[in-house]
Amino acid sequence: RHAGVNAPAPDLAVFFHQCKRTGLDPFAKQIYMIARQGKQTIQTGIDGFRLIARRATDRTNGTLGYKPTLWMDGNGRWLEVWPYDTAPIAAKVTVIRNGGEFPAIAMFNEYAGRKRDGSLNQMWSTRKAGMIAKCAEALALRMAFPQDLSGLYTADEMQQADNPTVMEHAPRQY
Repeated sequence: RHAGVNAPAPDLAVFFHQCKRTGLDPFAKQIYMIARQGKQTIQTGIDGFRLIARRATDRTNGTLGYKPTLWMDGNGRWLEVWPYDTAPIAAKVTVIRNGGEFPAIAMFNEYAGRKRDGSLNQMWSTRKAGMIAKCAEALALRMAFPQDLSGLYTADEMQQADNPTVMEHAPRQY
């Protein structure tokens, strides 16, 4: 699944451009090129996003902070701690950059990584609240730092790309 010597040269050129642009090191596992459904995707972990945000903030002598992460329960209430074994409906992260707020909400069912049988994969079944919070954080960081993070996605956000597709029954064409 990981890209390697089989990746087309144009895809490798785009990947190395992103490495240079973001300052992330593929050998330190800060950024990856991964084959998903026959296409190369460029991904990083949430720590790579945090590093890019910190560097951009330091470069401009700006400020960077967060409001507490929130999780939504089944009744639409936002909680600062997720105490349940079930999955939250959503997570909300607000990045504060130079006094401006950049809130983002990630819906669990839109991001959760699943196996072929439709059940949650290992990470999403054991770290439900943590995984969806990382997706919300990545969304918020991308809004706060569009110049630095546009076109780059975390592996956590992309796990849903491997979910099995459900074929809808279409009327037969005669």
